[in-house]
Amino acid sequence: MSELFRSQVEMFAEPKQGTVTQTIAPYQRGRVKAMGSYWPAEFYQATEQKHLPPDAPILIVGIRDITLLVIPVS
Repeated sequence: MSELFRSQVEMFAEPKQGTVTQTIAPYQRGRVKAMGSYWPAEFYQATEQKHLPPDAPILIVGIRDITLLVIPVS
């Protein structure tokens, strides 16, 4: 298959902070505000079983295409 259709994951050296604007749930993308803009986001670990409601703080650990990969702030 062509390289054009492969998703590349880029992990950040330092996590970045953000805030949920649309609920993120297991296996369901949401949206976050981070780095001065709004982004689609999903859990970094597919097995995460939390629901993150709007205004919940998150850490961004990477990006796949235009989707941020996030973890909850404990």
